Amino acid sequence: MEVERFHLQFTSEPIADYHCLEAFHSGVEAMDRFIQGDFRLSIEHHYCTAYGIWAGNELVAIYALSFDSLDLDTDDKEELESGIASTGVPNVDWNYKDTFYAKSRYPALDIAYLAVQEKYRGQNIGRSIIHLIAEQARSQKFAGCQFLTVDALATKDYSAVGFYEHCGFTANEVRKPYKDTLRMYRTLYVKDGN
Repeated sequence: MEVERFHLQFTSEPIADYHCLEAFHSGVEAMDRFIQGDFRLSIEHHYCTAYGIWAGNELVAIYALSFDSLDLDTDDKEELESGIASTGVPNVDWNYKDTFYAKSRYPALDIAYLAVQEKYRGQNIGRSIIHLIAEQARSQKFAGCQFLTVDALATKDYSAVGFYEHCGFTANEVRKPYKDTLRMYRTLYVKDGN
């Protein structure tokens, strides 16, 4: 059974029937409560658009996207430009570089939610979804988009920060002990060699 999972064809489709969320189990209690409860309201009230990753008729993972903007301070920009930030140096032509770094706000696509069914965790499905989202952001023509953003869950019981760091995201703020998330970002267009 384990080996057969690796041979399944995964597809991504917008979630149209919310009944599939009732049995979704990521193994993170707070996330599962939200997915099986208020997630539908977030979708219906246009906070985000939700997608399912399917293996046949089985829901393997979910993710949701919304438009966002990213504010970068001087330190963030210096880290980006020098390559210190794990997100990579933005691929900006020399004649646009000053204009790019003079901006205070950048268009972004936010990963509002991302969860993988518990039995599928550890199979790089989450990383593949991040790659898919980045490709969707780069290929869409509706609006400008320079970065991916996420408020990574970071509680005493569960943290997604390490996962996002492995996917090329870097923190956009100092970790606050009273906050259950950490704002992170990733460059969509990276200079070759980074």
